[in-house]
Amino acid sequence: ARASLPPGHGKELGEHNDLKSPAVEEDYTTLNPLTFYEKYLRTRTPVILRGLAKTFPAFDLWTDEYIKTNYGDLEVRLEAKTEKETYTPIGDAGLGRSTFEEFFDRYKTDNMYCVSEVPEPMYKDLKMPALMNCGTLKDSLVEMNLWINSGGAKSIIHKDAHNQLNCLLAGSKDWIFINNSYNEWIYQAEEIDGDQGGFSLVNPDKVNYKTFPLFEKIPWTYATVHAGDCLYLPPRYYHRVKSTNRNFAVSFLFGTKSEFEMAGCDSVGSDAPLEEMFVQWRYPGKGMMSMGNSGPQDMKNYFTDILMHLTENNEKGKVDMDMFIDLVMEEAEEVPYMVEQFHKLLIEEKVLGEGETIDVDTLLGLSNDTWYKIAAAHAFEPSNHPDFEYYRLTHHEVSEGLKAATYYGALDKDAFVAAYKKLEGSGRIGRELFDKLTSDEGKTVSWYDIKNKDHVFAVFGKEHDRGDDEMHLRNSEVHQRAQEDIEELERMGIGTAESKNEL
Repeated sequence: ARASLPPGHGKELGEHNDLKSPAVEEDYTTLNPLTFYEKYLRTRTPVILRGLAKTFPAFDLWTDEYIKTNYGDLEVRLEAKTEKETYTPIGDAGLGRSTFEEFFDRYKTDNMYCVSEVPEPMYKDLKMPALMNCGTLKDSLVEMNLWINSGGAKSIIHKDAHNQLNCLLAGSKDWIFINNSYNEWIYQAEEIDGDQGGFSLVNPDKVNYKTFPLFEKIPWTYATVHAGDCLYLPPRYYHRVKSTNRNFAVSFLFGTKSEFEMAGCDSVGSDAPLEEMFVQWRYPGKGMMSMGNSGPQDMKNYFTDILMHLTENNEKGKVDMDMFIDLVMEEAEEVPYMVEQFHKLLIEEKVLGEGETIDVDTLLGLSNDTWYKIAAAHAFEPSNHPDFEYYRLTHHEVSEGLKAATYYGALDKDAFVAAYKKLEGSGRIGRELFDKLTSDEGKTVSWYDIKNKDHVFAVFGKEHDRGDDEMHLRNSEVHQRAQEDIEELERMGIGTAESKNEL
């Protein structure tokens, strides 16, 4: 048995082993769409496109002051600077949501990171790069995302469902990449959204070979992206990102496949105003976001794959409609909201048709609007909702917490809102609650008001349980597989007894 753990044990990702491959390839900004497609996109190979984003108006325009002045009232989604951190920043627009005006007043001092869809009014400052502006590629944009932080932000090791072109407009970012062919050694956590995205249970700040021994075997590569550069990242390609200084980035997400029709795309072409391009999910700057939503074509492919599997040995090519719907509902059963929406669409509205059976031709013949509805129902990301805290906070914890705050006397609005904020709620929702609970013309809220108007808190916690117990069970299974890897290494004489203990 070896006497000690590998030298990279306990070190940060990038220092954890000596299997570093050459840096990600770089290419010129004059790359034509066909070559970009054949050389990188089709082969799912990351590439840095130096200087590509310098043609965007935003590259020169987007200062803190410019965005505050021109887009200050628009709302963006907030996260903590370290991904998957349990803390969610509270902004002036709610839990995990802020206007640009407040965000830029606070982001340099507070633990907050703008991870949001790009509000549609800002499209006028962006362009569709020429290398994407051709063939079916130019009509494949799913969503536009925005990333702003003051430095010190870092992600976990994760993969995303879509192709993306991540363009940096200010600052620099360090990337580490792991090909998804090493999925078996990366100890991926199980997530509700299936196998398109996902993240590793390995902590990239302190890689633990005691708990995750096979992670040592994975080769990796790296890249540093500077202001004005764009990075093409293939779908489901594991990566970790760190930013050491203030940076702005936008990301073009464009489908999950690698096959596009690119006839006639062998010339360089030109950029196009983003506001004139097709984008499947657009965010107007207030209200519901759609980050992470599947596109209608992806949903069509998903449903069709299920049906083709069911009809594989069926000469008629048809299956019972109720059986097909039951199977789709079963896929969604861990998410109450998704089940509710699917039930409405598939059973009440019968969007798949009125027949007793269904076949592939029927699915393929459904309108794009129908697939949009199905994609929207399939999506479930509570932080996309402007009232996210209604999901995060439960009926019980809010009502009991406010009862405790008013136990020794009624509170005026400022004191009530302060008490609600201590429960990790926002000022906006706190003020709305006060107005619903007060019974003395808006002067105070008392313990009796809260007790007698318990129905006011019914908006909290409706979908609080979205399968967290199931995810915990699945991740326990990942840890169990890791333990089996440790035991196998010990049987082979290359493990240690101490490897059963966590770092």
